Amino acid sequence: MNSQHYIFSALSISIALTFSLAGCSLFTEQRARLAGGDEVVAELGQHRLYRSEIDAVTATANDTDDSTALADAYIRQWATDLLFYEKAHAREDKQIEQLVDDYRRSLYIHRFEEKLIERRMPKSVEADSITAFYEDNSDLFILHEDILKGVLMIVPNSAPHPEKVKKWMENPDENIELIEKYAYQYASGYQLFTNEWIGGNQILIRMPASDADFSKKLRAGNYLEIRDSTSISMLRITDKHLVGEVMPLDYAEPRIRAAILQKRQVNFLQHYRDALYEEARNGQLKTHGHEHP
Repeated sequence: MNSQHYIFSALSISIALTFSLAGCSLFTEQRARLAGGDEVVAELGQHRLYRSEIDAVTATANDTDDSTALADAYIRQWATDLLFYEKAHAREDKQIEQLVDDYRRSLYIHRFEEKLIERRMPKSVEADSITAFYEDNSDLFILHEDILKGVLMIVPNSAPHPEKVKKWMENPDENIELIEKYAYQYASGYQLFTNEWIGGNQILIRMPASDADFSKKLRAGNYLEIRDSTSISMLRITDKHLVGEVMPLDYAEPRIRAAILQKRQVNFLQHYRDALYEEARNGQLKTHGHEHP
């Protein structure tokens, strides 16, 4: 930023604004030392606004006038916010102080819980636990979308021998080299997903078919071929689960793992809290007028 003097409106309450984008280098060096290397641009009581903050605000300025206007507006807002805060803070409000204390306590507790979980709670989930959870809670894993495994090939109507592609796609894993070679030469769209579940809607958006037509064909068999004026879309399904069915275990596993870890986390933290309380009962905690619960 070019050396400039910022010109700001005077505030009615004792506020000292220091403008030093240009001027005596000795003064600038002294300010920089006081600010630990970051020059003070404005002061209000014990509060300081530094050059780096102004530079960040004016970095996108188009010219000197724009830069000055942005800096002026920022410092005015900064000072006004502080003045409002100090005015409000001077009025004792026990409810606000209680809210602040509660929020501060919650932040400390939350951060401490995060560290406890990170350092002490086991993160691995045994396969047997996942299977047991899946079998005991199958009603939680009902599909709301068709999911598929397979291969999709979209080729122009002019592409040669589409019947060969259809034949190869009957066993896509065995004919992968032939399929991919053909796709490289002719396909306008190609996706192999025999080892991962894909939502039916993600496939539908690549095919020239309506929702109803796609759903009907999907339920009728494991090969879908849809033609329009420009292309042929060929979809071979190697596995599928439809809306209303229970998710397959490998599809549900990430959700199950997350659910188990969430439950473990709740139990882990509750156990830690209980242990802290029991320790306090035998030492620091004193109650008056009744026995410990």
